[in-house]
Amino acid sequence: MGDAALNLAFPAAPIGPAWPFRLAQQAFAALLEESRRHSGFRVGAHRANARNALSALSVDDRGPLERWLTLQLVTTEAAEATDSLGVLATVDALLAAAVRAQLPRCVAHLDRPSPDLHAAA
Repeated sequence: MGDAALNLAFPAAPIGPAWPFRLAQQAFAALLEESRRHSGFRVGAHRANARNALSALSVDDRGPLERWLTLQLVTTEAAEATDSLGVLATVDALLAAAVRAQLPRCVAHLDRPSPDLHAAA
């Protein structure tokens, strides 16, 4: 018997985030990118995909998605971040409110120097 057959008795440990979370990341990334380039009508399909991906997420995956979206907005220009919050609100108002609430904490956390980098200087 080969190793693969012997390992069937042991369930594999989950690796990384679940597929619905990854699909939601892809859907929201496409939505935010397209909303920066085009007007509302062309963004409609991406908005629908983002809504479907968000509805497929478990409650446990919603928090990481909110943190990921917050990081996406922190790393963009202020005007684009404001526009992106408006686009998120058209998908889900609670999601946009949660991301907006996390923005100050995320900015403060990123502005703080890392202890490892500070010790090396």
